[in-house]
Amino acid sequence: MVCTFCGAASIEGAMVCSACVEKVKEEFFLRDWSVDPRSDLRSLGIRSACLRVGPSSQGEVLLRKGSDPYLLVERTLQAEDRSHLPTVLDHYLAGMGVGLHLMGDEQLPVRPKVKELLSIPDQMDYQGERWGRALLRLGNLLALSARDLSRLPLGDDLRRGLFADRASRALALYRRAAAVPELAPISNANAAVLRIWGGDIEALEELRTMAVDDGTRMQLAKVYWDMGKEDEAAEAVAMTEDLQESVLRLRRGCP
Repeated sequence: MVCTFCGAASIEGAMVCSACVEKVKEEFFLRDWSVDPRSDLRSLGIRSACLRVGPSSQGEVLLRKGSDPYLLVERTLQAEDRSHLPTVLDHYLAGMGVGLHLMGDEQLPVRPKVKELLSIPDQMDYQGERWGRALLRLGNLLALSARDLSRLPLGDDLRRGLFADRASRALALYRRAAAVPELAPISNANAAVLRIWGGDIEALEELRTMAVDDGTRMQLAKVYWDMGKEDEAAEAVAMTEDLQESVLRLRRGCP
């Protein structure tokens, strides 16, 4: 059998070769990337997609550092005073489309710098809700990647191993975010969704008991929908305050 990706001889029990497996381990992989007209290629100094102009009180256009979200994150990391990093990072990830609640229908833009952001919690720690929100969003990135890696033709053992590795990193971030009392319910619900993706059926009952707000109810509905339980999904959606918006979110990404 040959490798699905490069055509070399695949390893036993999988449809990929050992070299491609190592590449996958090093990549931040998501199955469905969205088109991003404002890609972070700007941060590399090439193919700038936008130019921020004015208003200028001096009557002329000045070229200087702007407020591009990722460049702001990068400059903050390089600054001596990094006290506002949690706010900057939370803002950047939210703008990417990474919500606080893990849904599974997120389609995130192709941004080369995302992998670097995932290493930030390993290097520093902060206190407060903003930092907790950033940790939740980073955990969601890892959770989405864990799920999508588990769907690659890598063989059962490799898929389980890759899922377990990234899922454990996501769960560690969720635990850190749960130290903020206001974020603990979201953190626990996200962890339950991730465990369900990993085949933990008991986590479904836990998520059902947590579904006391619209965000968690939508998580429960998405889980039911993905399991083919449309009636249960409809019941969960019916409990939300904005029914029309919830129905649209439930069907997001569906054919």
